[in-house]
Amino acid sequence: MKDIIERDIKALMKSGEKRKVEIVRFILSHLKNEEKEKKRDLETSETIQILKRLLKRNHESFDQFNKAGRDDLASKEKEEIEVIQNYLPEEISEDDVIKIIKDTIASSGASSIKEMGKVIGLIKKSHGDNVDMSLVSKHVKTLLNQ
Repeated sequence: MKDIIERDIKALMKSGEKRKVEIVRFILSHLKNEEKEKKRDLETSETIQILKRLLKRNHESFDQFNKAGRDDLASKEKEEIEVIQNYLPEEISEDDVIKIIKDTIASSGASSIKEMGKVIGLIKKSHGDNVDMSLVSKHVKTLLNQ
């Protein structure tokens, strides 16, 4: 994935899209910093987790700037969000998430809220990169409380 991002920087530089070049460089710097910390190349799943962290941070900033009436800064955050999302895999729809949760609950034999961690762990292991875990948590809690 890092190779794709580096290739995109070159293409964006050639096309003259300075703002997007800044954003993609920012993403790449986060990935390289993480690699330096871990002293090894990142796996695809680790790269996706870093991108999701950046995305979450940008969403929070976007919300704060909107509340403060700073449309100029909010639009910059929105642009960063769109660029980051281009590198993330397509997330599973909410209906599919509920189906996955029901299947996992049935296959694991979970029957109470005490087994919520077990169910979430199984889902994270099998679908972690393409599912919104906050959505999973919410629906697991609801389904196990029935």
